[in-house]
Amino acid sequence: MTVPLQLPRTAVDAIADHVAACGKQRLETGALLLTEPGDTTVTTIAIAGTTGVHRGYGRFVLTMPVIDRLFTYAETNNLQVVAHVHSHGRGAFLSPIDRTGTIRMTGFIAAVIPTFATPPRDPDRWGWWSFRDGDWHDHPPAVMTDEGTVELVTVDADGVR
Repeated sequence: MTVPLQLPRTAVDAIADHVAACGKQRLETGALLLTEPGDTTVTTIAIAGTTGVHRGYGRFVLTMPVIDRLFTYAETNNLQVVAHVHSHGRGAFLSPIDRTGTIRMTGFIAAVIPTFATPPRDPDRWGWWSFRDGDWHDHPPAVMTDEGTVELVTVDADGVR
């Protein structure tokens, strides 16, 4: 998917609020974005919970049980996981760990939100990449819309709720 995602403003606000709360503790965090199959409008945001989620300064890891719970939820609810968004303390770049540790499947999108204690609420100021041809390439930023609603869930190794 090389076209930009459509991201409702309510989704951007929910992600930025979560990032700021963790960022004030000097912790990276993140969320995963889900759409209906074949669509580019984000309908569900899965905020990272606690069990099976490892956070630190320069560290944000979702363990396999977390990923499994989310993909099972997506399949059960006729959704697809299309992007992983996470925060950095400073810049919007893919670190070496991000380049190898983020889901590496063709078309998958990764975004990085800079300055996690005071994250920008404009997806144009986040970094965006998509995985194709075996590597990460620049991707158009999500387009923030004032229309649409988003379901906000929490995901961790205990499930999706």
